[in-house]
Parts: sequence; C-alpha cells; structure tokens
Amino acid sequence: MEKILFRKLILDISLRALIITFTIGLIVWIIQAANYLDFVIDDGHNFTIYFYYNLFNFPKIIHRILPFVFAISVFFELIKYEKNNELLIFWTTGITKKRFISNLINFTLIVMFVQILIGSVISPSSQLKAREFLKNSNMDFLPNLIKQGKFIDTVSGLTIFINEKTDKNSFKNVYIQEGNILDLNSNNNQIIYAKEGFLDSKDKKIFKLIEGKIISTNNNRLISFEFDKIDYDLSKFESRTIKIAKMQELPSKKIIECAISLTKNVSYREEMFLCDFQSLKNINQEIYKRFIKPIYFPILTLTCCFLLTFSKVENNFSIKTIKVFLYIFLILVLSEISMRYLENSKLLFILVMVLPVILYFLIYNFLTLKVRYD
Repeated sequence: MEKILFRKLILDISLRALIITFTIGLIVWIIQAANYLDFVIDDGHNFTIYFYYNLFNFPKIIHRILPFVFAISVFFELIKYEKNNELLIFWTTGITKKRFISNLINFTLIVMFVQILIGSVISPSSQLKAREFLKNSNMDFLPNLIKQGKFIDTVSGLTIFINEKTDKNSFKNVYIQEGNILDLNSNNNQIIYAKEGFLDSKDKKIFKLIEGKIISTNNNRLISFEFDKIDYDLSKFESRTIKIAKMQELPSKKIIECAISLTKNVSYREEMFLCDFQSLKNINQEIYKRFIKPIYFPILTLTCCFLLTFSKVENNFSIKTIKVFLYIFLILVLSEISMRYLENSKLLFILVMVLPVILYFLIYNFLTLKVRYD
C-alpha cells in the first residue's frame, strides 16, 4: 500500500513538472529564437542553420528552469493533496511524516542527479554542437542580404555597397572593399568597382562583375587595373558571428582539469579555450552551475515539506502557505546569487560549495523536530 501511495505522489509531481517544464521551456525557446533571428537577418546564415542552432540550445533552457519548476510542482502537489484529504490516507495507513519526507527526498535525489547530467553532459555538448553548425556554415544566405543603398558588412573583412538593384539578382554600381585599403603593409586589401553585377543563378556565391576597376595593395604599393568581366567568389568569407566555444559549451572534464591545474599553479594547454587565472572566476561559476547548484533540489523539497506541519482547517492556512512559498523563493535566489561571489579566493569558493550541504542538514533537523510526534 505504501509503495502505491508514493508511486502516485511521485507520478503526480513528475507529470506536473513535465507539463510546466515544456510549457515554460517552449515559451522561452520561442522568445530566444526570435532574438537569434540576427543570424539570418544580419549574419547571413540560412534558416537550416538557424533552426538547428535553436534546437540544440533547448537543453540549456531545461537546465535553467528545472529548479524553479520542480519546487513549484512539489509545492502545489502537496497543497492539492492536503485540500483533497489525500495526505490523510498516508497518515491513516501508518506512514509517519518523517518517513514521508525521507521518501520524497529520495525521489528528489534522483531528480538532482538528472539535473547534474543535463548540466554537465547534455547541455554543454548540445550547445557545442550548435556552435559547430555556425562554424561549419558557408554563408549561403548572404546574397539575400544585399540591398539597394545599404552597406553590407555582415562578413569579416568585407564591405559591399549596391547603388541600385534592378532585378532579384542584378545590380548597378557595385562597390566591394576587402580589408583596409589604407594599410599598405597588407597584400589582402582591395577595392572593386563595377558598373553592373549579377549573382550566378546556379551558385549564388559567385558575383559576376562587369566593366569595372580594381585597386589593391602589393609590396607597399597601390596597383589598379580595369576589367571587362570577372567572377568574385563570396564563399571565402566568414560571418562575424562568434564561433569560438563559450565557457558553458565546454566539456566538464576540460573545465575541471583546468580548475585543478590553476589551483596547483600548473600550466594547462587547451585548444578549445584559454585556461589562465583571469578566467578562473568563470570556470568556478561554471563548475558551481553544473555540480553544486543542483544540491539545492533537496533543500527546496524540504522547504516544501513545511506544508506538512499545518493543515487546511487552520484559520491562517493561506498565510502559512504563502510563507512557505516565500522561503522557496528565497532559496532559489540564494542559489543564484551565491554564484556571483565565486571569486579567485579558494576560501570563498569552498564556503559557497559547502553552503547548500550545511543548509540541508539545518533545515532537515529543524523540520524533523517539528514532525517527530506525527
């Protein structure tokens, strides 16, 4: 009987958490997707890259909202059980409140490890995969960004200006600049002017230019020559979009190795990111988000269990319920702001790391004292 009761409770909490998670997650994902439209509008990537980049960023959203969603799910399920007299079934079958809390904590520990798995493995690898889509993209949407009377500097080292657009892929008075023509020390700078330009109908990365002039630098000299027709290749240029992996996209193993090396004052070389003392704060914060912050899950569950210390028949039931909700909110805020104090100090780092463990035992002992006779 006890197993059936707890199985139903866990199922109800899980179902509520899943519904809220994917509802809020979908809303955040849509808003985020709207913000990422710059990849198409300003950076010249096609909609396939845009879609995959957004899709692989979804686990990051789940990891971010799960602590709040889980706490809310436990909170409202316990209130629902109390109002429907379903908690009485637990007490009348001989289940003590202390045992009820212990079983709920055991379930929370499973959720905590799932959160660690998402934060340390799934989310970083999916974000890194999304970054690889940008890195390997070939700017095949760039031609659609070329507009009349507008300077296009979407790609690094290239500026295009079109005076008049006569057709979908036909232009007049085309101005193209590579690099800085005033820098005579570089041999990669040039200005191209053409009376007409056409984008190849088969390969829109080829810009066919007609009747123009090229001015370029070579051995500290300016060289110019005229042409009747040339093919200008746009595929060699890259977007300004950041393609280097960010800290939250790096594998956990590499971050931990870097942190240990910096602690021991041992050099650590890594191609994916710069491991130095200036980045130690960001590294500590990332370790905290992935491995320490999930420890607040059992604390949130314990706080929700204070709902068991009073019943719906009490006159101040609503006020006490609101107080418990505020305590949950304060713990969520504490778990967020603690990360801000992770400086290069080893002592402060250790204090922030052990804080959730200390809080757990303090709240657990206080709660069990309040329900020891129930």
